[in-house]
Amino acid sequence: MEIPSNPLAVLTFISAPAVLTNASCVLLFGTGNRYGRAVDRVHELADLIEQNAGLEEAELRLRIRQLEAGETRTMLIVRALTCFYTSVASFVASTLISLIGAVLVSSSSRVPVPFIFAVAFLAGTVGVITMISGAAMLARETTFSFRVLQEEKNYLSGRVSERLSKLARPISN
Repeated sequence: MEIPSNPLAVLTFISAPAVLTNASCVLLFGTGNRYGRAVDRVHELADLIEQNAGLEEAELRLRIRQLEAGETRTMLIVRALTCFYTSVASFVASTLISLIGAVLVSSSSRVPVPFIFAVAFLAGTVGVITMISGAAMLARETTFSFRVLQEEKNYLSGRVSERLSKLARPISN
């Protein structure tokens, strides 16, 4: 593998993982917030179920399904967090290995440059794959969360319809 004589080409090899590190960190931050909200929701549902022994059967079933869904959502978010942490570490490793390789090349040191850059490329590839995987898990979690919201909306719409139908009935003397 021939190292380009243009220093900007080497800089590009170093800066691309650095930019992707920043993108991974942004995803990591947002996902961490999602995790906190998901955990809070699971606790809220558990408290609701535990403290309201008088819930109607339909509402109790809904809340238990929501609690189970909350657990699934939380697991997806944890897996996405793991992917994003891995991608950050991979991009940092790729940047550092590329930087070390560039320094060794510029110092005319006898090092296996193709091997160093292959390792850097491999680390960057792992970062990209785990970043995409984490994003896919978040997309799945979002879809899952939306389905849970639809189920709750349908339940509440049914309850409102029942109340309205009771109000609309003529009062018999």
